[in-house]
Amino acid sequence: MRTTPALRTLAVALLTGGSLAVSTAGGTAHAGSGGSSGPIWGTVVSATKLDLRQSPTVHSHVVARLAPGSQVRVDCRVVGQSVNGNPYWYRLVGVQAWASAAFIDTNW
Repeated sequence: MRTTPALRTLAVALLTGGSLAVSTAGGTAHAGSGGSSGPIWGTVVSATKLDLRQSPTVHSHVVARLAPGSQVRVDCRVVGQSVNGNPYWYRLVGVQAWASAAFIDTNW
């Protein structure tokens, strides 16, 4: 069976017991958050290059890396594998990959 990125994202959220965030035409909304008034931007705050992953778990394949201080745009947020006590993961626009929210400052 062929799957799409959206279907894989939904499956990961359901399998990890997480909540699913959705992207809307007017911005980005996290289920239960009341929405957002525009795009969400963040800054990579890791001490070393941040691994971007295929799925919101540290066991997923690394597809790219970002340098500390990089500016990123967040497409959505899900609850995934907890990293340093933070269960949230952000899907990044452009690279179409996931990063642990433990290493991205968005004020979300």
